[in-house]
Amino acid sequence: MATRCLFTLLTLTFVYSAILAQQTKPCEPCDPSKCPLTSDKECLAGLTLDRCGCCQVCAQRESELCNHPDIPASKQYEACGENLQCKIRADTRGAPREARCECNDQVEMCGSDGKTYRNYCHLMESSRLAKIEQKPLIKVFKRKPCDSAPEITLPPVSVSNKTGSNVFLTCEAAGVPLPVVEWVYTAPNGKQIVYPTDDDRISTLVRGGPNAHVLTSWLQIQSLQNNDQGSYTCVASNALGKVERSCTVSVETSREL
Repeated sequence: MATRCLFTLLTLTFVYSAILAQQTKPCEPCDPSKCPLTSDKECLAGLTLDRCGCCQVCAQRESELCNHPDIPASKQYEACGENLQCKIRADTRGAPREARCECNDQVEMCGSDGKTYRNYCHLMESSRLAKIEQKPLIKVFKRKPCDSAPEITLPPVSVSNKTGSNVFLTCEAAGVPLPVVEWVYTAPNGKQIVYPTDDDRISTLVRGGPNAHVLTSWLQIQSLQNNDQGSYTCVASNALGKVERSCTVSVETSREL
């Protein structure tokens, strides 16, 4: 076992040394005829010149490690692709410094395919992939997220507690435009109440986040009572639709010894 581990270590050391030697050796006079053929179809971030400025190679994609002049060890990586910039990360916290490709245009965008992309580089990469798959190219439809029907990303969870206690129900919803959230209580006998109401004991609170297209709603029941038992439904709606998810609130009965 020890011999096998030593052999593996020596092999990895040899491979790393070979790669490092290849990357740090002086550039030879450029002869384009000796360059390997690299097709733009193979490169989702486009083409760039190698470190010697001679042959075309695939550029680094978003979030990939890249060649930065202030980090000598990064010479083994290629340059970033179109609309990308190689930036040194500031959150390494004592680890060796590294640089990764970041998109120059970080605005969320709606593509011509009806999908929302986190930024322009994400859209362009998806468009190149569509071209490879012989699908229509994806273009910028508008520089903001596509309109979408509501989606409940964090549904409320059923709760069981004693009388007199406080109960909190949480519901997180997403959509464009931002949905409106309300709570519907259904009693065991079928009677329904839509919250918020003027009842100070049962209140609701809404807060935006964690991003611009998501909101969180809470329903609080103070001093839980037996007649609070039943189903509580979180209803999220906007101009494109409505979605709902339900949970139950139960009151625990204490047993006399």
